[in-house]
Amino acid sequence: MILNPWPEKPLFYASFPSITDPTAAPEGKEAGVFLIPLAPDIEDTDEIREKYFMLLLQRLKDLTDQDLTDAVLFKESYCVKDFKKDYNSYKGNAYGLANTLLQTHVLRPKLKSKKLKNMYFTGQLTVPGPGVPPSIISGKIVSGLIKKHHK
Repeated sequence: MILNPWPEKPLFYASFPSITDPTAAPEGKEAGVFLIPLAPDIEDTDEIREKYFMLLLQRLKDLTDQDLTDAVLFKESYCVKDFKKDYNSYKGNAYGLANTLLQTHVLRPKLKSKKLKNMYFTGQLTVPGPGVPPSIISGKIVSGLIKKHHK
């Protein structure tokens, strides 16, 4: 029994950087980057990755009425076993936390340590959360806390 199965109907994030950056793809082509949020430590094989890539393309077709299946010239995937191998990431988790409801938004680790005086945290694993903009914002918030508590 697999504790954390792959999703039956995977959600995904899609980004097409070549729309605003012509160097992201050859002239006349588009570059697409897709991310499927997954549970940590799931089974990760080439066959499963291919199955989910095809599911993703089908969902994209259902949502946009565009079939990209025959238009893919190059693809590369990066998943759980890659995060384990390249980053020694616990259970292959890209976010560092369990990425569960109990570790989102205000339930994320706090910006000021409860255990160590004058210890502050910033970055994707703290409030307000993952991604570059929230990580930058957390740094701004922490700098304000330091100014407030250490004039």
